[in-house]
Amino acid sequence: MVRVGFIGYLNCLPLRLGLEATGGLEGIELVSGPPARVNAALHSGELEIGLVSSMSWAQNRRRLQVVPGYGIASHGPVMSVLLAANRPLEEVRRVALTSESATSQGLTKVLLERIYGVRPEYDEVSGGPEQVLPEYDAALFIGDTALRARGVPGAAIHDLGELWSRYSGLPMVYAVWVSRRDPAEFGWFADRVARAVSWTERNVKEAAAEALRRGAPATKDELREYYGRCIGYRVGALQWRGLNRYLGELGRLAPGTLRRVIA
Repeated sequence: MVRVGFIGYLNCLPLRLGLEATGGLEGIELVSGPPARVNAALHSGELEIGLVSSMSWAQNRRRLQVVPGYGIASHGPVMSVLLAANRPLEEVRRVALTSESATSQGLTKVLLERIYGVRPEYDEVSGGPEQVLPEYDAALFIGDTALRARGVPGAAIHDLGELWSRYSGLPMVYAVWVSRRDPAEFGWFADRVARAVSWTERNVKEAAAEALRRGAPATKDELREYYGRCIGYRVGALQWRGLNRYLGELGRLAPGTLRRVIA
């Protein structure tokens, strides 16, 4: 049984459904969780292959090798990586960052500092919108929490996928498939992912209906938009250009501190 790390958010639900529908889970044990949990499990050797945050791969390139072709990306709005703000972004001084994704933390810093010219204090927090927003000028939310945060009253919602594409003209890559060994050993799994991705692209309505059945904090039309136009699972040459641009922008930021706070 091969243990495979999988991000346990609604953004990956269509991919999971595609793997199930095309027989891609035969001999596979999916280990699901937030990106930070999957990253840690892969580094510890608990997993053989995993869908990990782009930042985790970039920081561990000598240990983690990309299984090419697929991941999680957007080109324009992404809907599930959001910055909720209580004031204009040019005026934020204290920002809460979810502890669940280093990639989205880095994207927040790039956009705030490169586009809006601010260098706020950053705290890493674990609370939801209701707990965090009263204490901060802005807060980053990802995944299912981000979809729910769109309905928080009084806050301006900024889609970081959209801001990134406006700034760079390129896609954003949030996660990639990686292994601790030669990725050629996992060509069979890459073939399964390819079949699953093709299934997701043909079955957007089915994925949206299943997400609603599971209590997704969005309408049917919003979920069809999310799965049909926002989230993509193919990572080709253009997506890699976007990822390399992101890593370059992040590397040019001045060092800062990140406090950890339990909200």
